[in-house]
Amino acid sequence: MRSLLFATVVFALLPAPGRAMEAGVPSGPINVPPQVMASHCITMVSPNYPRTVGDLSEGSFVVVRVVVSRSGSVSPLRVISGPPSLQAEAMNAVRLWRYRPFVRDDEPLDVTTDVRVDFTPGKPGGMVTHPNANQAR
Repeated sequence: MRSLLFATVVFALLPAPGRAMEAGVPSGPINVPPQVMASHCITMVSPNYPRTVGDLSEGSFVVVRVVVSRSGSVSPLRVISGPPSLQAEAMNAVRLWRYRPFVRDDEPLDVTTDVRVDFTPGKPGGMVTHPNANQAR
């Protein structure tokens, strides 16, 4: 019984097949400051302002934590803060954003960052912008 328990503990601590553990290499996405990833954003889509919120005179925002993949797509994501009535539309918009890959040591990496989604009453949703179109890769 004792050897079975020992074998179970050792097996649970081994890396998954095909995933070698290297010293100093993070096993998941690394955290990158929002300011750094903002310079990597190549396509943004503005959120729809929900009709159920009404036409407020002031805008608002939602902060969404995202994983930007090596390919530049955004997934998964989760809301960090913001009005509940705007959260779903913020997530719908951010799913469509695209980034240049974050590269370290000539290797593209998955990264985690926070993005701020601004809502402005009267501004149409679904507008596509390219904030860093003039930056060289």
